[in-house]
Amino acid sequence: MKVLFHVNLRTFLRHFESVVLELASRGHTVRVASAAGRKDVPPPEVLARHERISFLEVPDDRSDAWADRIVQFRMWRDYLRYLDKRFDNAPKLRARTVRKLAATITEHERTHLVGWCPQCEGRLVDNDIGVLFRTGLSKKGFNNLRGLFALMEDTIPSDPAIDALLHQEQPDVLVITPLIKLASQQPEFVKSARHLGIPVVFPVFSWDNLSTKGLVHVQPDSVLVWNERQRVEAVEMHQVPADRVAVTGAARFDEFFAMTPRTTRDEFCQSYGLDARQPIISYLCSSEFVAGHEFDFVQRWIAEIRQVPTLHHCNVLIRPHPRRMKSWKAYKASQPCIAVSMPQGMNGDQLLFDTVHHSAAVVGLNTSAELEAGIVGRPVLTVLAPESSGGQRGTLHFDYLLKDHGGFVQLAPDMDVHRQQLAAAVAGDYDADAIRTFVREFLRPHGIDRPVTPIVADAIEMAAATPAGARQHLATQPG
Repeated sequence: MKVLFHVNLRTFLRHFESVVLELASRGHTVRVASAAGRKDVPPPEVLARHERISFLEVPDDRSDAWADRIVQFRMWRDYLRYLDKRFDNAPKLRARTVRKLAATITEHERTHLVGWCPQCEGRLVDNDIGVLFRTGLSKKGFNNLRGLFALMEDTIPSDPAIDALLHQEQPDVLVITPLIKLASQQPEFVKSARHLGIPVVFPVFSWDNLSTKGLVHVQPDSVLVWNERQRVEAVEMHQVPADRVAVTGAARFDEFFAMTPRTTRDEFCQSYGLDARQPIISYLCSSEFVAGHEFDFVQRWIAEIRQVPTLHHCNVLIRPHPRRMKSWKAYKASQPCIAVSMPQGMNGDQLLFDTVHHSAAVVGLNTSAELEAGIVGRPVLTVLAPESSGGQRGTLHFDYLLKDHGGFVQLAPDMDVHRQQLAAAVAGDYDADAIRTFVREFLRPHGIDRPVTPIVADAIEMAAATPAGARQHLATQPG
């Protein structure tokens, strides 16, 4: 079997290296395609040296008159998605989409939509305009407009140049991710593959992608999701037919599940100048979109937890977000037993495992690293930060990990409650079974001790063996 694995950029391969290697180890040929002419990372060495894996660059846009217009059209569709009432409490997501829409349709002449209220003469910016537009439509009108846009997408033909490329490559299956970036060009490859009868598989890239990015504009033949929650998102938010959704689990965590600590606790503390007699609390930083002022927040947070007698002398180990390390490189703690642990990669690495393993508790605002902490079995806590409210309560996926919504992360409304919760967790007062249950349901629904990579590879093989357009029920149910 020949697999064409399409990613926007090679950096997106970090979540699927194990899947590509698994397919190659089964004797399949894998061609990894990425956009030409864009700044990118080199091919991962472990993949580049494999004899059955090769790389190629492919067009990043169409070759015909639709080249620019299709991007603008899909950006309108993505924007319309965020006017759905389910995003009423996610103004930051809406605002980001509005800015992207303004930049796209004005060819970057503007980055905001601005208007004036005809009654009060007040200035309307970004989300205000979206809310006004949405309230001006009835539910039927809104649904009709979405249906019109979907029909328009269906009537736009595939691109001849991409058709020719796929015809030349002759893959048995196209695997494509992340697919749903705002105004993405990746749907062109799905459209061409459908035109040529090539099965298409879309493995969801991350835990929040289906609720924070763009639409699935052109339906694949199979969508591989992590868990039941994502299955519902795919069907309800992206109109993916239910029988095309396969619940596989998250392959990206297989390596982390298999890790063991490389250092003793005493060695670990010594390497960071920590006091081995005191507990370690790890703080896992979030992305800039979630917490734009997190550096200052962390300083206040440390001062707050130091007010608790049992935490006054505790160790604090800060792990910056992999994309936001600059401000932390020059950080000098004003107190003892505070250190910074720099990430060694974009994914959960060995250092993150050791950090969490040797910690009594973990704190973060809204980051996927909380999932790695759950894998290790550590209690995870968060607190509402007013300056980061848009990146917490202002997103849908923030609630997914919270105890009140079936998750394992303990949420505090303010610092007073957070200090109490953190002290209890450090003292060992937490539900380890609840953490393990969530990790199984969210990351490994087929069994917490069963790696996901072979399950994803099986689903890709199954899709390739089923002619495109003639698919029956391919969904893998948790067992």
